Amino acid sequence: MKKLAYLAFSTFAAASLDAAVIEQVIVRQQWPWSTDVKVEYKLADVTDPVDIKVQAYNGNVELDSERLASAITGELYGISTDGIGQFIIDPVTAFGTEKVALANFKVKLSVTSSTGMDEVLYKIFDLTAESGKFPCTDVTRGDLLNGKFGSVETDFGDVIPGASTSLDNVLVWTGVTNDAAYATTKLVMRKIPKGKFSMGQTGGAFGSGGNAAQVHDVTLTKDYFVGVFPVTQMQYKKLTRGVWDGSGMKGDSRPVESALYSVFRSVVTNSISANLLGAVEKVDYPTEAQWERACRAGTTSELYTGKGLTSENLNAIAWHSGNSGATTHPVGEKLPNAYGLYDMIGNVYEACADYWTASSNAPGYSDGATVTDPCVDTVQPDTPKPEGNNTYNRNVIRGGYFSINNTDCTSAGRNGHQGNWTACGFRLAFTAGE
Repeated sequence: MKKLAYLAFSTFAAASLDAAVIEQVIVRQQWPWSTDVKVEYKLADVTDPVDIKVQAYNGNVELDSERLASAITGELYGISTDGIGQFIIDPVTAFGTEKVALANFKVKLSVTSSTGMDEVLYKIFDLTAESGKFPCTDVTRGDLLNGKFGSVETDFGDVIPGASTSLDNVLVWTGVTNDAAYATTKLVMRKIPKGKFSMGQTGGAFGSGGNAAQVHDVTLTKDYFVGVFPVTQMQYKKLTRGVWDGSGMKGDSRPVESALYSVFRSVVTNSISANLLGAVEKVDYPTEAQWERACRAGTTSELYTGKGLTSENLNAIAWHSGNSGATTHPVGEKLPNAYGLYDMIGNVYEACADYWTASSNAPGYSDGATVTDPCVDTVQPDTPKPEGNNTYNRNVIRGGYFSINNTDCTSAGRNGHQGNWTACGFRLAFTAGE
């Protein structure tokens, strides 16, 4: 059925905030060629960044639409200079019907103080430079909400139907999957805020023969950035200005696998760190606690969607033994978590900075413990294993992989990496401001 949204317009006064004022508003609709409503405004006397608040009316009756904000794209947030701005309203999305006919449609604009719109949520490294540091673009919350980088979602339930999270101010950049460059010739990293969360899992079928850590409180004292995707084969070649010589599962946007831990971590902390921006002094694997906080994204459930472990729920977010065809897949094909991170579960195991101990032996990982910035880093890879003990001389890997039982593919599932595992890759991380 053809979508109809015929709107007749009249003017509505615009409001000001302190010195900033909206001097003029023009509303147009290219009916019948397009249902979209284009709104232009003139903003003057801006001294501090402001946001534009949009209200819609039919006559003098305000249209109550929870979807109005998500139906608007354009210049609304963190505006710091005078000038002409514009945005587009999709009325069909905004008002939740395929047929809209309003005889006296009005748009009211007001100016509000901008808060948090200058926060850098993503960093995009351009990996095409043949020498020197890779240049970086900071992407702010305002940039994303203004539509400068493509589609975003502010409701996790719109990303994954029925999904839930305890996170405030969800902002998922879904458009990152619409350009192949973000998984090949660019590296996208997402900010994860510091804070306290519940790590581990007790009960249920949580991975790796009971290796999931017991539930305990973890506090991370610094914000950090992690890769939106596990490092792909093309990204690896660009990051190291070298070659990828892995297994037969080759593909530019497939994740690196067959990673020999000691070799790859040396590459990450030396070659890759040297090629990223100078402000990023140390790039590494995430610690196990950083990995799990990033994966959970405000959930405490088996899966990062807020849902329990069923084949249907897992298939939506992960490549595993039940759906992968025993091979890796290009990153970003499954649905992300509430931080906008893809492939955190399934596809390939992801290496962490921690050395492996079983959950019952891991320092501070006992049931009910409280720890701050944990990292089990006291056992070196070349340390001989204790007599009769095979829990050391390995490193933690998380998330499960393409050919493992789905009960290992959870937010809490964990295992140890020993030697050259054909299903292990990695995701980059660095501490914000370091």
